Amino acid sequence: MKSVTFSDIERIPERARRPSILASPQRMLLLGLTLALGLPALMFAFHLFDPAAPLAYIALPILAGGLLPMATMMPGRFEVMTRFEACHLVCTLDDALGRLGYAPSERAPGAMRYRARGGKEIAVTVHAHALEVTGPVPALRALRRQMAA
Repeated sequence: MKSVTFSDIERIPERARRPSILASPQRMLLLGLTLALGLPALMFAFHLFDPAAPLAYIALPILAGGLLPMATMMPGRFEVMTRFEACHLVCTLDDALGRLGYAPSERAPGAMRYRARGGKEIAVTVHAHALEVTGPVPALRALRRQMAA
């Protein structure tokens, strides 16, 4: 793909789009219960392991580790630019997303959505000479590698 260039992946501000991990109230409830019950349980277990350790040395890393998955699911975007019509890249994009476990869920003129089994979603907007791809940052990195190969 000599005539194709990829932009850098940039994060989308959270106010522009909700992260897909919080897409439904059930997921928000499950995440809240996991954080509310799991993190204190871990803190209690580590405190039993070493009672002399200051609580801040236990609590801060556990809280940071509990919230880290939320940061990786933040949405991002990148563009695939070409000298030719961007609609010709859609088949290549379909193949690459299929190898990553995504299946088409919606198609409209100039826009497509792909969904993975875990509920992760990637949205694609077709412009004249570019495809704008939006989704979770780790999935976008994998997609860029897949399309560049």
